[in-house]
Amino acid sequence: MLDDFDRAEQTIPDNLRELTWIDGVMIIARKLRGVFEAEGLVPIDALNKSFDPNFHEAVIHEETDQFEDGVVMAELQKGYKLGERVLRPTLVKVAKKKE
Repeated sequence: MLDDFDRAEQTIPDNLRELTWIDGVMIIARKLRGVFEAEGLVPIDALNKSFDPNFHEAVIHEETDQFEDGVVMAELQKGYKLGERVLRPTLVKVAKKKE
């Protein structure tokens, strides 16, 4: 559900962002996120971190000189932990040093 709310929020056209019912839906999303967080659900921090296979799943490796080798360049799908248990790893794009 959190993924769906995030996608919905990202695709709201600018001319609709000020509508009160859109605000209401986003308030519901924040409250739902708060309920999950109160139970111990936390998103896995990935962006600009060193790739860690315990928390991240690399789906793309991209050669670049903009990032250090093995650094997460982009988060493609948010991952979550419940306490110390990984419920879903974060799907990431990982930097690979240009040769």
